[in-house]
Amino acid sequence: MSEIKYDSESINIHSFCELLIENNAVNIRYCRYKENPFNTSGCSLTNGISDDTTKSKEVSNTVNSLHALGFLERSGNNLQLTENGCDFSNTDFNSPEMLDIIRKSVLKYGLFIGVLYQIHCLGKDTFDTSEINVGYPKANEKLLYNGNFVTISSGSEDDSNTRTKSCILAWATTAGFIYPIPLLGDLNTNNPHISSSDYILQSSRNLRKYKVLEIPNKLFSGEFITEKPFDYKNLTKNVGALRENNQQSIRELTMQVEPKIQNRRFAVLYILNKAFNQKASVSLNTLVSFMLDYEAYFVIEKERMYHTMCEEINIAIISGLLFEIKGSDIIHPLTGVNINELSLNAPNELVNILDTFIL
Repeated sequence: MSEIKYDSESINIHSFCELLIENNAVNIRYCRYKENPFNTSGCSLTNGISDDTTKSKEVSNTVNSLHALGFLERSGNNLQLTENGCDFSNTDFNSPEMLDIIRKSVLKYGLFIGVLYQIHCLGKDTFDTSEINVGYPKANEKLLYNGNFVTISSGSEDDSNTRTKSCILAWATTAGFIYPIPLLGDLNTNNPHISSSDYILQSSRNLRKYKVLEIPNKLFSGEFITEKPFDYKNLTKNVGALRENNQQSIRELTMQVEPKIQNRRFAVLYILNKAFNQKASVSLNTLVSFMLDYEAYFVIEKERMYHTMCEEINIAIISGLLFEIKGSDIIHPLTGVNINELSLNAPNELVNILDTFIL
């Protein structure tokens, strides 16, 4: 990934980016998203090699996004451009062909699929951004730790939700699946990626009311497979970032139980995907009973396990494994996921345990 960072001494993104601002007075071209034109980090998407190494989050976020879109395959810090990535980079953004590439790419990503499903389930043709959730489930489990009951931080915080939601809604607008209501007068239905461009490229996007233009029917065909669900390691947030506001106890406790959170969220996806492949459904009670049999792998608060899993099953939606609830207890999967992507970094022992679950 270090080779992607801006380096003024070698070929860099400034040789290819069409969004740079030109200042002829001082003869420079600079990133429009940098407040200081002379900032040596060069690019808001990647930052530069001369930057403080603690500011490497941007390049990681960018690479993760390109992986989610199917433009890059990532193995650790090693990256490979995919055929889809080549098509994207070689196609003029303002061409009609680009829209098809954009739509195919965003429909690979689990979180994007989950957002479209939430919009679909609202059952109306307009919505407010507050009606959409993109965060990790928040089960609010508590354990006694160092003499005090501490709430485990397994769910996403509001500021993280806001940033992620803004990105996903921008992708959906670019693809022409939704559109900000105040901008409908400018909509080009044949080329929404072009007509929405000025808004999408703003450094701040704060429109909240959207019109639903199209939710792809293939999501509900019973045959759709999400190519890029969250993998095992990405089923929890970055717990190590919990450093402010006297959060040491929360961070320490959450890190201790994080494997159990990852295990049970992986179990939800793995078992629901198995059910999808077998055209079957899953009883939540049966799933919880199974987890209680393997308490060391899945259980944090035993007495509240069923209540906890009522929240935790929503990891499936934001991973692109859509489901509906039949009755009060039966989970019926509507889509499957790429099991190879899902299982990256998953412990073999965990997979072997889950293979014993009987639908």
